[in-house]
Amino acid sequence: MYDENDFFAISKFLKLGVKISFKNPMGQNPIFHTSFPNPKGGMVTIDEKNLYDVERKLRSLIGSDVPVKTKLSPFVYLGTNFRGLLYCTKGSNEYVVQETHDLFGTESKRVVRQADSFLQLLS
Repeated sequence: MYDENDFFAISKFLKLGVKISFKNPMGQNPIFHTSFPNPKGGMVTIDEKNLYDVERKLRSLIGSDVPVKTKLSPFVYLGTNFRGLLYCTKGSNEYVVQETHDLFGTESKRVVRQADSFLQLLS
């Protein structure tokens, strides 16, 4: 499945308080979006079609030249038409997948899955 080197940059940025919103992860047009300030005072915005591309961009920000190995599709259990948020809670360092809108488009704050390790959220 996955190992600790697959999504180390995403895991690191989530621990720093960055949140990644995503929509339709297993559908026709998936969207993964994050935006956060950089140390120089500017903003970093990432809009990608899959989690592996988000990982590539974050690795380039920290200067890592380790290649990203594309494996299985993450978040298969969420299915299509899912809108959610990926973040790490402060203090307890738990990674969380939270639903922001349910199947009918109504706002929701339901926690779908939480784990001590980011890799446990993927499958």
